[in-house]
Formats: sequence, structure tokens, C-alpha cells
Amino acid sequence: MRLLVLDVEGTLFEARIRLPGTDINSTIWQAIAHSLGDDAIAEEVATHKRWEAGDYANYMQWMEDTIAIHRRYGLSEGQFRSLIASATYNPGVADVLPRIDRRKYEIVLISGGFRELAARVQRDFLVKHAFAACEYLFGDDGLLRSWNLLPCDFAGKLDFVQLMLREYRLDEGRWVFVGDGKNDVQIAERAPYAIGYRPHADLEKVCRTSIRDFGELLRHLEEPAH
Repeated sequence: MRLLVLDVEGTLFEARIRLPGTDINSTIWQAIAHSLGDDAIAEEVATHKRWEAGDYANYMQWMEDTIAIHRRYGLSEGQFRSLIASATYNPGVADVLPRIDRRKYEIVLISGGFRELAARVQRDFLVKHAFAACEYLFGDDGLLRSWNLLPCDFAGKLDFVQLMLREYRLDEGRWVFVGDGKNDVQIAERAPYAIGYRPHADLEKVCRTSIRDFGELLRHLEEPAH
């Protein structure tokens, strides 16, 4: 058996909105800023520039800054739930995930995005394991009150792979990664077999192969066994 480690935002779900001045695909983070208006967009883009400049000590600090924007501009539970519900799977995902042989692959979702979006995948395709960077907790007034953060983006994604390999008693070579973004470069570099889905140019350089159609995934999943 192997782990099939899947990114979520941009890989399983479409990243429909790319704010000008950003270089990282996102299904929900950027959609929230877009829904909150021009001032929120400007502040969101500014956080991306600070990240690229190395001004944040870690990914959680970046998330904290972004969460402050969401609170400042009044993100409501209704807005948030609507964005989660309206996210669209990339073409082929709904056909391919049920066809993955679970005797050969245990699916693990590792996302720098929202727990609520990863939970949709778990419900839809009976996935047991998901790690996502942020979960939102809303108050009785419908406004964002608290949150849960995990350092599972960029290099942090590798820590959760190691955790699951240990739990399943699998050696270091027994996993496959599929991702799309610049933030997936570190995990793809370490993966025994990395597949880029319509990958960012930086990611494509470090992947074993790239696919344009999710339907191609099943064929590639046979290759690590040989």
C-alpha cells in the first residue's frame, strides 16, 4: 500500500479567482477577499507581497494577518459557507477519486486552505484523512470569532506526510503526491513520485510528470508499482 497525498485548493477544486499581484493558486482564500471588496483585495495582495519578501516568520503568521483582514471587513458565516458550497471540482475529479483502488492507495488530503473545503472531499469520496491549515469558528452573531490553525502548507506539508507514513508503518518511498501550486514545490521535491496537475512553472520543474486532465491520474498511479 501507498499513501496518495493530494493537495486540495487548485488541485481538486478549481481556483477561479487569481487576484492581480499574486502567484499562488487558491480556491477560497482569494475568493474571500474578492467577496469582501476592493479594500480587502488590496490588503490581501499586500500580504502576498510580504510573504514573497520573507517578512513573515512562518505560514501561520501569514494566515493570522489574513484572518485579521476577514474580521476587519466583516466576513460572515453565510458568506463563508456559500463560498465553500459553491467551490467546483476540477474536471475529472468526481470520476477519478471513486475509482482509486483503496487496497493500493490510502488517500490523504493536505491543504494550505480550509478544513471546511477538505471536509467536502471527505464526505463526497469517503476520505478518512485530511489536514488543512485553517478552520473557522463563527459566533452566534454570524461573525468570525475564532479559528484553528495548522502549519500544513509549503514545507510544513511534509510533516503531515511523515506522520501518516509512521502511523501506517510505511517506508519513505511509499507515497505519491499530486499538487498544482508554487506552494507545493517543497513537498514535490521530497516525494518519491510527484505529479503536477496543470502545475505552476516552479512546481513542474520538480515533478516526475504533469497532467492536464485529472483523468490521466489513474494511469500514473500504476507506475510507482513497477
